[in-house]
Amino acid sequence: MSETRPEPTHGVKGNAMKQAAEAADWIESIIRDFVETSPENTLKNPANDRAVDSPLVGFSSGDDSLYQDFKAHVGPFHWTPEEAFALAFPGLKVGAEDLSVISWVLPQTRATKKDNRKHKVYPSESWARNRIFGQEFNVKVSIHVVENLVKEGHEAVDPLLLPEWKIEKSERFTFSSRWSERHAAYASGLGTFGLCDGLITARGKAVRLG
Repeated sequence: MSETRPEPTHGVKGNAMKQAAEAADWIESIIRDFVETSPENTLKNPANDRAVDSPLVGFSSGDDSLYQDFKAHVGPFHWTPEEAFALAFPGLKVGAEDLSVISWVLPQTRATKKDNRKHKVYPSESWARNRIFGQEFNVKVSIHVVENLVKEGHEAVDPLLLPEWKIEKSERFTFSSRWSERHAAYASGLGTFGLCDGLITARGKAVRLG
């Protein structure tokens, strides 16, 4: 999640749209390049196989009404982008409309999915390794994105890395969390929910979300 710096003067709408597109391309390149080149993208097996394939990246506005809908649907404890950002930067006066939510999909590799299809009772070793090392890499992607945004002068935070984040008891869903990467991905146009509550992306459901 990142603060979108407003223009100091009223610029031409077309120019503002161009700047937004360039910023989106820059952020996507940060994520894509890290996934493609980082030695941390590994299952840490003898073959040193990749943990995830090329990512999908999407964006949503901090004032998207869907975030209020999530709060009503999941529970009052579920953060809006504005609430999460305020926890990280309590001294900043930033409105929801000033925030952008950055979301990404890290797909399981085709090799891991092929390997897992052979198993009928327990998951394959590569699938189990992705559960640990794929998620560790997902966190490193997040840290990498935040560091690059901060380096360019933008305040940024991953809500899941806030010390206030935790699992909550939900009257409707038993257990829920204060921030959901699935819901952020949905708001960012990266997928839709299936009947079993999983997010179906253009790369399928075997993914990690950040």
